[in-house]
Amino acid sequence: MVTRLKEVDAVMVGMGWTGAIMARELTKAGLNVVGLERGADRNPKEEFGLTTLRDELRYVTRLELMQDNSTDTITFRNERPETALPIRRFGAFLPGEGVGGTGIHWGALHWRFLPTDFRIKSTLAEKYGAKQIPTT
Repeated sequence: MVTRLKEVDAVMVGMGWTGAIMARELTKAGLNVVGLERGADRNPKEEFGLTTLRDELRYVTRLELMQDNSTDTITFRNERPETALPIRRFGAFLPGEGVGGTGIHWGALHWRFLPTDFRIKSTLAEKYGAKQIPTT
């Protein structure tokens, strides 16, 4: 069954930095705007507190804030006559997913180091021996 929704003046597909700024400008001009976003809503209190934010397994290894190209097929080709092939692994640019999009990850935020951050090398050397710890 199809549900007919209220008509709007504009639909923003993606509510990252660009979509949010454009939606704001359109609403300031008096237009009714709706935003569509793929992925989950974000709860900053739970997801982006200092201890959670530093979860390297969750965010660096598993790329939890990023689009999963093993489930979302994105294709690429270098020139028009080529056949577009699926991208199996993203390079340097990782598109974000969820409300806030890539701006959640690439928001130029840098958290203050914790005292334990300055003891990592010493702690590992004490536990495994100094020869096991790379110097560079």
